[in-house]
Amino acid sequence: MSFSQTVKEELIEVRMRRGVDHKLLISGYTLAIASLKYVPKARAWGLRFVGECGAAVNYAAKLICQTYKLEQLVTLTEHERLNAKNTELVVYGEELDALMEDTGFATTMPNGERSYIPRLPGGLDSEHGCRAFIRGVFLACGSVSDPAKGCHAELVIKHELLAREVMRQLMLRGIMAKLTVRKSCWVLYLKDGEMVEDFLTFMGAGEAMLAVREQRMLREIANHSNREVNCIAANIEKTARAAVSQIDDITLVLTERGADCLNEQLYEVASARMDNPEMTLAELGVLIGIGKSAVNYRLRKIAELANEIREEKGILTDI
Repeated sequence: MSFSQTVKEELIEVRMRRGVDHKLLISGYTLAIASLKYVPKARAWGLRFVGECGAAVNYAAKLICQTYKLEQLVTLTEHERLNAKNTELVVYGEELDALMEDTGFATTMPNGERSYIPRLPGGLDSEHGCRAFIRGVFLACGSVSDPAKGCHAELVIKHELLAREVMRQLMLRGIMAKLTVRKSCWVLYLKDGEMVEDFLTFMGAGEAMLAVREQRMLREIANHSNREVNCIAANIEKTARAAVSQIDDITLVLTERGADCLNEQLYEVASARMDNPEMTLAELGVLIGIGKSAVNYRLRKIAELANEIREEKGILTDI
């Protein structure tokens, strides 16, 4: 089972005590994916819904037929080329017109003609109503990626009006979604981990939100550990390069001018470096009993002597 299906099955269990919330969820579901379909055996038109999550389609069928006097046909179809299974729901009957009017799928004009330009239902100013409406949209066309692979949630919506309204409602609650167009559909998406968590919480998918948060925290810990390891590795490499350069300087000075050219302080640092090439400047300071800056100062003095010798002998350097 995909994570999206897990989220939808959790949302199905969210209890709604108000009848208006039932209708708003049905409205969100209908506006997102419904289309007209002729039902030959009834010799009448019906509304068709198709979804990958059978549990969500069956839930919508139950809710619609409990709210309106309608018949339903539910069939499972398999797409061989895409290796995908879809559940198709068709509802038809006595109160189909009421369903289409209430959800905003259709509007009867004053002249008696019917318009199928989508229209938003009333009641979205209510917090409970808005939650139910967006929950319906998600059950119809939403998805959330597996949190172990990243944070991404999206709604693939057929109508710009619905997409922009959902985005507006989410933004009013601090959930900043982005909108794009993909294959003639409007795609509302969230990539920020915290935004995905807030989105799931708003819809009522608390367990799914915790799963996303847990994986996000694990990724943050892993990333932090990787940064620390990379930083340590870089520091070790930097220390090693510096030590090699310092040992080269010391070796050149001792070879060309002998130990007598170094005073007691410089010789002490030179000996410590030659005996401990792996140590950092701070560790050398602890060994000798002086500060890191003093060690660095003395090694720079030795480097100056080494550069003088190179200039005298015409030795090319990378400096």
